[in-house]
Amino acid sequence: MTLGEPHPYPPQGDAPSRRLGRYDLRAKIADGGMAEVHVARRVEGPGAGEVVAIKTIREEFARNQDFVTMFIDEAKIVSRLKHPNVIRYHELGTDDGQLYLVMELLFGQSLWSLWEACRARGVRLRYAMIAWIGARAADGLHYAHELADENGVPLEIIHRDVNATNIFVTYDGAVKVIDFGLAKAANRASKTAAGVIKGKVAYMSPEQAVGAQIDRRTDVFALGTTLWELACDRRLFKRPDDVDTLRRVHAAEVPDPTRLVDGFPPELWSVLRRALARDPDQRYRTSAEFARDLDAIFRSSGTDARAIATVMRELFEEERTRQMAWVAEVSGPEPSRRPDELRVPLKMRSTLWGGDDALAVPPPAPPPRPLALSTPGEVFPSPPPPRPPLAAPARSRARAGAVIAVAIGTALTIAILIAAVLTYR
Repeated sequence: MTLGEPHPYPPQGDAPSRRLGRYDLRAKIADGGMAEVHVARRVEGPGAGEVVAIKTIREEFARNQDFVTMFIDEAKIVSRLKHPNVIRYHELGTDDGQLYLVMELLFGQSLWSLWEACRARGVRLRYAMIAWIGARAADGLHYAHELADENGVPLEIIHRDVNATNIFVTYDGAVKVIDFGLAKAANRASKTAAGVIKGKVAYMSPEQAVGAQIDRRTDVFALGTTLWELACDRRLFKRPDDVDTLRRVHAAEVPDPTRLVDGFPPELWSVLRRALARDPDQRYRTSAEFARDLDAIFRSSGTDARAIATVMRELFEEERTRQMAWVAEVSGPEPSRRPDELRVPLKMRSTLWGGDDALAVPPPAPPPRPLALSTPGEVFPSPPPPRPPLAAPARSRARAGAVIAVAIGTALTIAILIAAVLTYR
């Protein structure tokens, strides 16, 4: 469970805190289509006093076996994941028939929010930082891809929903891959029907976009898309229309950022180009190889978690202070107020749901200006200049071409309609 960007929440009902197993549920922090999430405090056994997040199935779905199966599937996958670059899940429990999933409570922001905050300040993350964050996410993905069960049988986990909202950066500079709710795994009881696609459209791989067989290289492509967008400060495949977005994903035509952005490192483009190859056989075989090459580009830059933490403090110090104060109030041994009286001063996104609405094309970035996020004298990438208007003859030719295209299209449509009528007769 993640604590993210500020967003006022209304009070969540009038129920007092309640117990689930060894945990005392406090304020509700998220309410999605299938589940809800509370801040909770462990009140018994080892680790008493620990503050966690607890996800439960909403009451109206708790009797639906399909939803229960999906919930248990997610728990079976994530309960095995124990890596510094993957959100930590503690246990799946049940109390009087109520299933619940206990997970760590992360303090920080999604990579998407980090990108938005940079845009709002008119700055860009250094390329070395983007590569370091990407490498750590790739480390977490590789761990998940390689995971096996107690008998050594590969679980074949594929995240299927890697994007900037599912890469989380904590205030102390750690990078975590979150949201394995759509993950594909060999031992899932609930199966995806043939031809059904899952994940955010703009971050799918070409093979995923058409419902074809996928493997770990799909996650490599999605992470490559995410890093390309962050480094170029623009969307890669996303368009207002999902069908158009899918077409662009399937074509996988990736512009050369060294021609789009001043000062873009050719070495970084070389790595991203391989990650974004349309043919899976031309991509990195593993996320570990992707991480290795990302790390190699800026090895001498000294980028590490402390450098990322410095950026997070500069961008989010006020939000961090608010979050810590709120959690301290709601999770103390004896809260000063009932949970239903507390307003959540944060937007907190669960690790189960999320839509593509938050991933609309960002507005044009303001001109970058140097802050502590940049190195002295660094050339900031900037959007390409607007195209010059067409000369008068070119405009005339363009208009004529458009008229001819419309005429041909109309003639073809009429011919098809006539053929259909004759056939019907």
